[in-house]
Amino acid sequence: MLRTKNKLTVFDDANSTFSDYSREALDFDRDTFTITLDSSTSYLYVGFYKSINIAYMELGTANTNAGVLAGEYYNGTAWVALTGLYDETNSMTRSGFLQWDRNLLNESVVTINSEEMYFYRFRPSVTHSATVVNGLNLVFADDNDLKRENYEISDALPSGESSFILAHVAARDEIIQYLRNSGHYKQSLSDGLNKDITIFDILDMGQIKLAATYLAMSKVMLSRQDEVDDYYMQQSRHYRSMYSTAIKTFYLDLDQNDDGIKDVSEQLGSATGRLMRR
Repeated sequence: MLRTKNKLTVFDDANSTFSDYSREALDFDRDTFTITLDSSTSYLYVGFYKSINIAYMELGTANTNAGVLAGEYYNGTAWVALTGLYDETNSMTRSGFLQWDRNLLNESVVTINSEEMYFYRFRPSVTHSATVVNGLNLVFADDNDLKRENYEISDALPSGESSFILAHVAARDEIIQYLRNSGHYKQSLSDGLNKDITIFDILDMGQIKLAATYLAMSKVMLSRQDEVDDYYMQQSRHYRSMYSTAIKTFYLDLDQNDDGIKDVSEQLGSATGRLMRR
């Protein structure tokens, strides 16, 4: 499946020498790229055509130099610190989410390496070792979410795999298709046309995280099936049933005007029904 609408722009800035890893970062199941971030001369830039507040980094070889990852955004005049930055990667020593506050003050586009968009840049407090990145994009849940449901889930890892990232990608894509089929769409600010929603149009990922966890778990169990209606098939159906309930969230915050801002009109929009008052 082509997922170019989900593509982030990813630059490694090594003392003003830029490497473009946008293509390698898009998918978690194809290419990888290696970065070595210097604490005084390097930045990792992540950009998109509209503002975002979350990304997921899947590591093939983690950084081994512990430290703190600082993040910044451009406010139209200068680079300033991201507020509410929560770095689950622990400065790229493990896979995880990078998340920060939405609706940042005066957030503005900026031109980096000839690309004008909303950019976020990250720099470590301690120079990193060579870090192999399998993907830098977005999923809706990760392996820690699976472990909360079944702490022995790691025993189900296929040979040669170090995580269930492909199950998370498959669950993400299925959820987006479900939302599209349910009538959710957005309207482009540039031309006013209706367009399909994408993964970065969900303004509050917490609203679908549990559903994504159950769906990924169902897919993992299904992959272990050996016989018709065996234990794993039953478990797969069990988690699929739990997903079917969890995805029917009454409220879903969607970026309906495609500007990356969580407007009042986009908060707590009904996802499954209509609120009736008498």
